[in-house]
Amino acid sequence: MAVIERYGSYVCYFDADTTGVEVFIEGGTWVGAAPDPNDLGALLEAFEHRQAASGE
Repeated sequence: MAVIERYGSYVCYFDADTTGVEVFIEGGTWVGAAPDPNDLGALLEAFEHRQAASGE
């Protein structure tokens, strides 16, 4: 079973067969994968820092 949840402009794909979480922004751009749901905050923060540094 899989679940898709939305957090603001982020879309997270949770697969019950793994602990990892795949994350995209609503437009489909790949953000990354967190090895555990508890690591989502760090993944999103790192992505936002990369976006700010690149001027996007």
